Amino acid sequence: MILRFITYSLILLVFSCNNNEDLNNWNKAQDLYNNQEFNKCLVELHSIVNSSNNNSYITRSLFLISEIYLNEYKNYDITIEFLNKILLDYPDSDLAKRSLFTKAYINSNYIQSYTVAKELYNQFLSKYPDDDLVPSVKYELDELNKHSDTIKNLLNK
Repeated sequence: MILRFITYSLILLVFSCNNNEDLNNWNKAQDLYNNQEFNKCLVELHSIVNSSNNNSYITRSLFLISEIYLNEYKNYDITIEFLNKILLDYPDSDLAKRSLFTKAYINSNYIQSYTVAKELYNQFLSKYPDDDLVPSVKYELDELNKHSDTIKNLLNK
């Protein structure tokens, strides 16, 4: 009985230390991001991804990495790679739907891959029909349809 208590206590201690370490690393990454030290922030975020056992910290880190590559470095290919990692490895995470939306948005508005964007937006609608982002998705699809109509009209001339 005492051995069982000691074992449970040690397990609890190990897990609480990991959670504390994850929280400290996440807070450090947030501070670096807020101070616009993006390269150092990326190092810290990669450290979380590689060492944490907590899916929440991993997905938040992956998403913030994608945001840095999108907004600060304008590197859309790398951004999409990190969004894909969330979508493939953590499809049930809270950030999977934001990743899907962001991936569609990049395809539509930055790299002009309209067909892919339409597919991704429609995938979003089928997976998350009641989500708060649905009006934005429908707006984006309407805008993409305007492009399709323009292209068809130009080809028919």
